[in-house]
Amino acid sequence: MTQVKSAEIRCIICPNGCLVTVKERPDGTYDTEGAGCKRGIEYTEQEYREPKRMLITTMRIEGGMLPVLPVRSTKELPKQRIFDAVKYVSAISIKAPVKMGTVLVPNLLKLGVDVIASRDMEKKAK
Repeated sequence: MTQVKSAEIRCIICPNGCLVTVKERPDGTYDTEGAGCKRGIEYTEQEYREPKRMLITTMRIEGGMLPVLPVRSTKELPKQRIFDAVKYVSAISIKAPVKMGTVLVPNLLKLGVDVIASRDMEKKAK
């Protein structure tokens, strides 16, 4: 008899916060218990298979009003690559001025995700 893999995942799609049990069958399909809606089933199965997260961090900026600039990814990246992504971004320094939405790191770690500025940053007055 093959062992069934399973996990309990808290759904964050809506305020209900259902605790969903996802069980992986030997054929690669899933059984879910506890989801209150179809979106919850989709979310928890995706979270079980390949968890993804948005990258939200800061990047050093030279000559800006502040020493760092808030940045974010344009879409989610694999959760297991978040620390690699933060390490990579933290090693980069950009120059002011920067406009919100400007792509600062295209194709981060070859994941097909860009890193963009989350706010404008003017040059520091001399």
